[in-house]
Parts: sequence; structure tokens; C-alpha cells
Amino acid sequence: MTTETSRLAASLLLLRLTLGVFFLQWGIEKFVVPATTTAIFRNFYGLSVDGSLPMLLGAGQVVLALALLAGFVPRITYGLVALLHLVTVIVSIPRILSPWNPVSNHLFIAGVPILAAFVALYLLRDHDRWTLPRLLARD
Repeated sequence: MTTETSRLAASLLLLRLTLGVFFLQWGIEKFVVPATTTAIFRNFYGLSVDGSLPMLLGAGQVVLALALLAGFVPRITYGLVALLHLVTVIVSIPRILSPWNPVSNHLFIAGVPILAAFVALYLLRDHDRWTLPRLLARD
């Protein structure tokens, strides 16, 4: 493996792991504070989500985050996570465009470079060498 290839592999590993932890945190939150999920779906999507649905969504998100962390089926996993985060950014656009509004928060803009990182990971998925499936296949 060349130095350039090693740097790319290390960069993608770092990107995948940090984005995976970021996505995992939101999945775990659905178990720890399900009321937050209810409020987010009501305020951003106009949907009523209650009962065990936040935890069911959280379980799906945790599974997807673990698949992302492992680098499992990159075309599907990386793409799905990027798509889900794109939806989050889209529904946050009013808050992104008005960051100092009393009901907003200037931290919403952080979702934009995170979206770019998810898209970059997806576009470079074929160069992501240090995934769990690839490492296990070497044995």
C-alpha cells in the first residue's frame, strides 16, 4: 500500500468512525430521552410520534450506525445515512438561515459540513479499505 493510499484509507476510517459515533449518539438518544424524538418529529416533520415508536426508530438507527462503524455494505449503509442526514438538514433550513432567531440555534449550521462529510464518505466508499468485512476477509 502506497503512502497516498494509506493516508486515504486512514482518512476514510477516521471519517467513518467519527460520523458513526455521531449517528449512533442520535440513535441512543431515542432510548434515553424519547420525549426529544417526539418533540423533533412534531416540530420539524409535523408528525406525531409517541409510545414505543421513538425506541423502535432508535433501534433501527443504532443498527444502521453500527453497520456504518463497521463499514458493512458501504453502498447501502453510507448512502442511507447520508440520505437520512440530508432530510435532517432540509427540515433545518429555516433555522440554518436564521441562526440567531430566538427559537433557533447557530449550531444547526454544523449539520451542513457533517452532510458534506457523509457525502464524501459515500463518494469514496470504494477506497475505504479498513472496514471490518475487508479486515475479516484477509484471514
